[in-house]
This record gives sequence, structure tokens and C-alpha cells, in this order.
Amino acid sequence: MRFMSVKLKEVNQMLHQMVVDFAEKEIKPLDMIIDKEQGYPKDLWDKIVQTGFLGLTVPYLYDGAQFDAVAEAQTIFDVASRNASVAFTLEGHYKAANQIIKYGNETLKKKYLPQANRRVFAFSSTEPQGGSNVLGLSGTAIKDGDCWVLNGNKSMITNGGLAEVYCVLLKTGPEEISCFVVDKEMIGFKYGKQEELFGMRGTPVGEIFLENVKVSEDHLLGTLGQGIEIGHNAHADARINMGAIAAGISEHALSIVLEYAKTRKALDTPIINLYSIQQKITEIAIAKENTQLLYEEAAKLKDSGKPYDRVATMAKSYGSRASFDACDHALQVLGGYGYSTEYPVEHLLRDARALQIAEGSLEKMVIEIAQAVVKERE
Repeated sequence: MRFMSVKLKEVNQMLHQMVVDFAEKEIKPLDMIIDKEQGYPKDLWDKIVQTGFLGLTVPYLYDGAQFDAVAEAQTIFDVASRNASVAFTLEGHYKAANQIIKYGNETLKKKYLPQANRRVFAFSSTEPQGGSNVLGLSGTAIKDGDCWVLNGNKSMITNGGLAEVYCVLLKTGPEEISCFVVDKEMIGFKYGKQEELFGMRGTPVGEIFLENVKVSEDHLLGTLGQGIEIGHNAHADARINMGAIAAGISEHALSIVLEYAKTRKALDTPIINLYSIQQKITEIAIAKENTQLLYEEAAKLKDSGKPYDRVATMAKSYGSRASFDACDHALQVLGGYGYSTEYPVEHLLRDARALQIAEGSLEKMVIEIAQAVVKERE
């Protein structure tokens, strides 16, 4: 079985094998349970923390494992191939932790990066009244002496309610956005409602309220007014891993289809021998392969210090559509069993659909990719 196109470094290969072994033993058996119960068994998350997966990209200096973007994306893929919700939760955590790694001052890094090994992080920009246009945000941060006073309501947060540390985009001026790191233990921090979503039902998605939350100056992530840049960087990082999740869902669908088609018979012949079934297997395999090539290329560009946001956006855009189509093909192969809630394909289809919305809608992706391509050719 081919799981990657990029040749992993030896240490990354060891991580890959460890993740596969863990995911096969601890995550795969819970795939249906996670969707039906709309959450994770607590002991599963305890085990994930114990493995050290949360601190995957945190530098050694802050007690992390200091793996690169290729290893991070491979980990997301390996987990998503068994359950997409768990991978989605890890993606949300990595996205937030990576912004602190890149933009945090030394005080902030020393305080929070070691905690990234055991506490879940989240990145928060969307508000009930808007999301994509960050200049339309209403949440504010107002300077008060040596502190900032934060107020606002953030919604649709990946890991909202589970996460304990949040990177939050807020207005610090009429057309100025800045980013602050907020801890759930701070006075004035409150959790809001949890969303009941169509897919990715294991991943908690919720809201938070900031009511006169006071933070010191060193909780400003990056510099004043750098929030839009940080938000764009967070999206680019996330879209690499969204591609990995999409590829993982297609891989999951492919494994189900192959197992089923080898045993299901039509006139005493396994249906895997039928052209119509082979055609669908081919489409699923191509969807997985192409998505994998895109997100791996984006991860390699990131590790080499080159611009990667365009390719990451392509991985997310293509992958979100391709994985949905792959799951639809899988459902058709399984027929009534594919449509039944007693089997995993229907929840894979719902999970894949979420990828066309999260981290930027398909429509937004089209605009961004087209603008990047036009700019390159000018």
C-alpha cells in the first residue's frame, strides 16, 4: 500500500510508523462510535496527549518534538485515514500552535509552547455576523495602561470548547486587526454553545465569549496590526493539513471499497472484477493520489522557506471536492450498505463535505487561486 509520494527522513518514517500503529489500534475501532456519539471517549484523548502528538511541531527548546511540515501533514493523513474528526482536531491545534511558534515573543513562547504538549489550542477569527472579511469583525482589544482589555464573541471555532488556549483576532483600531493569546483560566473568558454539525461530528466546534478579559502586553501575538497577516498564515498552514484530511478520507473510502468489492459477488463473481466497479476504484485512487501530491508539495515548500499558500489552497480546494466525489463513488459501490448509517461510508461523505466550507469556502478558494495565478503571469 502506497501512503506517500514524498520520501520521508528516517526520523519522520519512525514517527509515521508510530502514528499508523496508534491510529490502527486506538482510533480506527472508534470511527463509528465517534460519529454516532458526536465526541471522543476521554481515554482516547488522554492517550493522544500521552503519545506527544500535540507537541509535534513545537521546538525542542520548549519541550516539543520539532518535526517539520511534511511530518505534520503525514500525521494528519495517517489519522484521517482512520477517522477524520480526530485529524481535524489535531489540525486546529497545530494551526494555533504554529502561529505562536512563528509570531510569539519569547515570554509568550516560554509560557505556552510547553503547554501545547498537553493542552489543546485553537485559532479564532469568525464571529456570528461574519468571517471571511476580518475588517468586518466587531470584537475589540482596547489598551488600558500596561494591559489590553478584550471583548467579543467568537463562533464556529474548530476545537471550541475543547481547547484551553486561543489565538484570537480582534480590532485594535477602525481598520486594524491584531491577534492575542487568551487562556480559558482568565477572568471574563466564557464558553458558549457547541454546534451540532452535519459532518466531522467528533470535532468540537463552538463559541467563546470575552467579557473585559485583561491580558498583559506580552499576550499580543506578533506586532500591533499584524493580525491579518497572522490570519492569512494560519489559513495557509491549515490548508496543507486540510488537504491531508481530504486525502485521508479518500484513502479511508478506498480501503472500505476494496474490502467490500473483493467479497461481494454478482453471479458468483466478486464485483471487483466488474468494469463499473473498477472505474469507481480508479476515480477514488486518483482523487487520493492527486490530493496527496498537492499537500505534500505545499508542505515541502513550507519546509524550504518558499511561498506555499497558493499550493496549500489548491490542496484544500481540489481535495475537498475530490474527497466528496470519492466518497460518493464509494457509497455507490456499496449500494444500500453505503447509504446505511450502520456503515461508515455515509459519515465519510458528510465529513468530506465539511472540507468545502472550513478554512475558507470553495468560492473563496477560487478567487484566491485565480488572483495568485494571474499575479504570477503579470
